[in-house]
Amino acid sequence: MVSVLHGAIETLQQGRDFLLTLTDEQYCFIAKPLLTSSIVQHFRHWLDIFHALFQSHGVIDYNLRRRGHEVESAKRVALQEIDEFIAKLQRQPLEELNQSVVVLSEVSLSQSHTCALESTFGRELTFAALHANHHFAMAKVATTLLDVKTCDEFGLAPATASFMREQ
Repeated sequence: MVSVLHGAIETLQQGRDFLLTLTDEQYCFIAKPLLTSSIVQHFRHWLDIFHALFQSHGVIDYNLRRRGHEVESAKRVALQEIDEFIAKLQRQPLEELNQSVVVLSEVSLSQSHTCALESTFGRELTFAALHANHHFAMAKVATTLLDVKTCDEFGLAPATASFMREQ
């Protein structure tokens, strides 16, 4: 379970390091017509997933979103949130990673339907980190179009990184 914490912290630090390479204007850039979402919208979304985890009290509601939140216009807010999540994870008791939780999530495009599923906090923390990585890959596309250099590993899935190390 230490690996779960380490991986989540590593992901958050990657996001933090990436943001530090961007100007506020680049942070808000939408690469139309290739992308319909800005870097800020991708960051707000995956930060919402982490917020759901830490506000859970046994029920993680992934339907709660903060669209239009200050994090979508101020890079410093995203950096503050990332720092707060890193600090929480550094204090996270390992035994709580095995804690049972109920996950609420919309499951249909054609109608409103939320399912309640059983999971563990550690499993959902792993999901949050992997989901952030997916959004990092989308943000990397935008920065490539802006001609901004990012770390080669940014947006790379852990399984892909392991595969590449074995080559």
